[in-house]
Amino acid sequence: MSSREVFLAACNQINEGLAEFGFKATQKGACLKKISKDLTFEISFQSSTLNSNGYIKLLPHVQITSKRLKNWLKTQTNDVYSNDIVYYDQLGYISHFQEWKSWNVSESNQEKTIAEVVNTIKTYAIPIFNLFEDINEAIQFLITNGTKFNRYTAQSLTPLAFMLCMASKEEAQQFFDNYLINAPGKKLLLNLYKELAAGKTVDLMHAEFVDAFAIKLAFLQGLKIKERP
Repeated sequence: MSSREVFLAACNQINEGLAEFGFKATQKGACLKKISKDLTFEISFQSSTLNSNGYIKLLPHVQITSKRLKNWLKTQTNDVYSNDIVYYDQLGYISHFQEWKSWNVSESNQEKTIAEVVNTIKTYAIPIFNLFEDINEAIQFLITNGTKFNRYTAQSLTPLAFMLCMASKEEAQQFFDNYLINAPGKKLLLNLYKELAAGKTVDLMHAEFVDAFAIKLAFLQGLKIKERP
């Protein structure tokens, strides 16, 4: 088989290992999706053009998207910006591996590797998906814990749009406040907010840094930044 065929065969074996969770395979098996009401839970498998017979790379990514969120953002930004992402990360970063993790799924290595990938998804990705099956439960979790879904996941501002769309403004403010306490690059975030408050043009299509859009959205939606001593 070609390296692409071996890769897709591995993807489909992973899907078989996750059969109890009801994912549907798309892209010939390279993407697994499960729709639950408004949300779509997705596990996508990336590979490499540099694969060889002895090393065929598989990198899993985890994502939650929302049609309602996409439509809300379009409405709130006058069709300037839309995005359906509630949360996303690479499987390695939400698990004990704590790295941009790839697995070798070449034929000689497949059985052991697939078992490890399936177990990692079950242990770390599925609980996050399960949490979001109940939107209210997810909102309360995010308020209290942010995106610390387990001991390995990092705090992220990505769900802020989800909070603004699905939760009350007060709950979104709580999530925002808690994130800012120990936010990486906090000074950068605060400076952008202050510039916007001072009259800087809100350009949603330009990202000065990773969380710039979230800060702009927070400003537009009337969230406040508390000055701390």
